[in-house]
Amino acid sequence: MENTLILILGLLAGCALGLSWFAGSDAPYVPTNMDLINKVLKAAGVKKDKVFYELGSGDGRVVVEAARLGAKANGIEQSWMRVWLSRFNSRKAGTNKATHFCHGNVFDRNYYPADIVYIYLLTPAVHKLEAKLQKELNKGAIVITQTYHFKDWKPFKKMGEKQTDYRLGGDFQIYRVN
Repeated sequence: MENTLILILGLLAGCALGLSWFAGSDAPYVPTNMDLINKVLKAAGVKKDKVFYELGSGDGRVVVEAARLGAKANGIEQSWMRVWLSRFNSRKAGTNKATHFCHGNVFDRNYYPADIVYIYLLTPAVHKLEAKLQKELNKGAIVITQTYHFKDWKPFKKMGEKQTDYRLGGDFQIYRVN
């Protein structure tokens, strides 16, 4: 009986962890290839005293890079497991005082304090965020999209190349809120 209870509790814990890891339908977890990220963030103006948000921050790698450039960097993520992993990665990188990771739905937050917002989500989520960010962000704020882009905004800068293999990095478009 005791072994059965331990087995059942272990299976339940495994299921809970698995469900947390795969939480969210707006994007599967796909780590961003870091080859271009530093250049893209610099081109978007990420630097000291800027407020940076990544919507769907995964393991925190882009948020950590923004913090390394001096920004007050924030990540919003639907998976508790990835929030914890992000906090661990930030601490390991020595950026934990400049980063903040929180669990939540990216559509339920207000982003008005952001100077720069980074998005690597699937097309439906990007299109849903397009109108939300236009309303909430201050004039002059910057939005970076990776691979899946806004349909109605005109980018002022494009970087990278479209890839058939997502692991190669994808392309980036940088927009300014008017």
